[in-house]
Amino acid sequence: MMMRAIGALLAVLVAGGLARADFQFQDWWFDRDQPGQLPSGFALGSSNVGSGRWEVKADPLSSSPPNVLAHISSDQAGLFPQVLFLEKVEAANLELSVRIKAAQDGEGQGSGVVFRAQDDRNYYVVWLSPRENLVRLDKVVNGQPQTLQEIQVETKAGTWQSLRLSIRGPILEAFLNKRFLSAREEAWEFGRYKKGKLGLWNRGAGVVYFDNIRFTLMDGGTGSVPLGGTETTIIK
Repeated sequence: MMMRAIGALLAVLVAGGLARADFQFQDWWFDRDQPGQLPSGFALGSSNVGSGRWEVKADPLSSSPPNVLAHISSDQAGLFPQVLFLEKVEAANLELSVRIKAAQDGEGQGSGVVFRAQDDRNYYVVWLSPRENLVRLDKVVNGQPQTLQEIQVETKAGTWQSLRLSIRGPILEAFLNKRFLSAREEAWEFGRYKKGKLGLWNRGAGVVYFDNIRFTLMDGGTGSVPLGGTETTIIK
């Protein structure tokens, strides 16, 4: 795995003045990992047993060749979600971007990103479905998903998609294919947002590729510019 951590000094406007904070960047590629193996720096969730496998795969046509991270499952994989966590990475406020491609879609296939996870049965997830042409934000409690928001967007199989998340306190935002999705968690009070794990998420049958993961820790920040987009929906 190639991973790069960079400390960057950023300035943001707060109440008419400048505030400064150190934000940590981490990038993951898979070009130094061995194909056929789980990449270093990642840990399987307990629900992965018997539901498919995660492995590095050679792909000369990827967005950054030669390798990608693949999730491969059979037609019998069912709809049980499988999570692959980033090791030693936790955050309450963050930005994260990833490239995703459904190389072979199957029944119930969906793929995305987990954040503020306590384990692989309690987390938030933004995921996209090529067959349903949607991107959805769910809150999962004890394995049971509650949809906070979803929008229709073209996510056809065989095409790389760029998914970006911006998580700030109660505001949960995602940006995909010029479409903007936003939800608000009113149950959480300001300053009391739990840190949680981050990871990749997949369910259903098929083959999905992940590449070019960038995580920015924003827990030391004072604010951010919103992602923006062509359409917005907000849960209040």
